[in-house]
Amino acid sequence: MTPRGTPGFEYAGRIPSLAEVYWDTEYAQGRLLDLPPEPLVEDILSAARRFGLTHDEGLYIGVGNGRNYLPLVAGGLDLVGLDISAVGLAEIRKRAPERAHRLVHGDLGALPADARFGVVAGINVFQHGTREQAHAHVRAALDRVAPGGLFAIRVTAMGTEVTRPYEVLGEHDDGSRTIRYLPEDRDAPGITSHYFSRAGLAELLGGHDEVLPLRDDRTDRATGKRGRWRRWEAIVRRGYDF
Repeated sequence: MTPRGTPGFEYAGRIPSLAEVYWDTEYAQGRLLDLPPEPLVEDILSAARRFGLTHDEGLYIGVGNGRNYLPLVAGGLDLVGLDISAVGLAEIRKRAPERAHRLVHGDLGALPADARFGVVAGINVFQHGTREQAHAHVRAALDRVAPGGLFAIRVTAMGTEVTRPYEVLGEHDDGSRTIRYLPEDRDAPGITSHYFSRAGLAELLGGHDEVLPLRDDRTDRATGKRGRWRRWEAIVRRGYDF
């Protein structure tokens, strides 16, 4: 698939969403640039090699400014990079100009409707929005996986220590929760985030073969910040008859 072109083509002329403005601001300030890639990157590369998918076209949803995208490409994957942040994509183009033609500004709707990929990855991206929006995003991403292909996911989990002012929008039957950061929060005012339960994510991934079973990852926040992150990680393989 050749991505339909230039950064911003889908979003030109429209008012940016709250999330777009937030991430443009974060990436303009250099967020994540000095951090190493997530360990899940090596798991994705290992799985792609195991199933002979390193020569297939892949898709990374939410590439940001390249923290995980560039190591995956360096590891041998040919990934289309998708993100709503023009600033993040501009940073990738600056660091890896040879990848410019593989970057798309927008969401999944910016890709051809029939495009399918051997590897689809989304790391720390699918939790944005309400439960309904987050689950719809995961299902839409899974639909982009070609038969026999891999889907890798990492999302914020219940048990994360939320240290900023917020309100609870919903407590859900699967044990998950949706919150919205309050206007007085200078970091993410008004941003909505869904905290996945194991049961909620397992249901979404059901019917696919486990390659990396759901893993509970707990890490400290960045230096100088209190609290811990908790995230679910998994890699599944889409069946040929799914």
